[in-house]
Amino acid sequence: MSIRLPFWATLMSVLGIIVLCTLGSWQLQRLAWKTEIIAKLDAAYESENSKAIDIANFEDSDFTYGRVSGTFLPQKALLLGPKTKDKKIGYDLIVPLKQKKATILINMGWTEWELEELPIYHLKNKWVWFEGLARAPGWNSFTPENVPEEELWFKPDIDNIATIKNLKNPAPFMLYAEHASHKFDASFPNNARWSPNNNHLQYAIFWFIMALALAVIYGLRFLRKQG
Repeated sequence: MSIRLPFWATLMSVLGIIVLCTLGSWQLQRLAWKTEIIAKLDAAYESENSKAIDIANFEDSDFTYGRVSGTFLPQKALLLGPKTKDKKIGYDLIVPLKQKKATILINMGWTEWELEELPIYHLKNKWVWFEGLARAPGWNSFTPENVPEEELWFKPDIDNIATIKNLKNPAPFMLYAEHASHKFDASFPNNARWSPNNNHLQYAIFWFIMALALAVIYGLRFLRKQG
């Protein structure tokens, strides 16, 4: 006995299974990519040292733990965010550090205080070093554009910040500081060690299960009946 399958139901089911399997495969690719990032991060943290970071040879995909030093420029600081911590709304404090051949943006960590209230101005134009993780910052497509004329900074866009703040030769990374040569107060620098979420395996399993479920439903609905 020949099996007659409904055209539209079959077409939509096949397309649905293809889409779900594609989503699952994409999540596996993301899993491999994120696993590589985490491995690089782990290697950077494990090699924690006080060596100066080689700015000239830094690549966008690099993660380097080390030290940078230069002239502290709190007069050109900014607050990036907002960012929630312990159910409080605050911002990341970003302060430029000027060297002879480059300017480095230092992320000193989270604060709930206004810029003018922060204990950073006593070190204006002083020589300071910071240690931490150097990495190129990122953002997603939903992050609003910066509004520098209102001192609203949402994107950690190094080139944009450097242009507005008149910073020469910006380094291609932001340093997420954990230690400093000078005391600011008990809260700075306060960056915790960063590691991105890696839930892509769960997502991949979910999409593949959905594809299998759709195939089973189709089989029970149309193939079993005709068998």
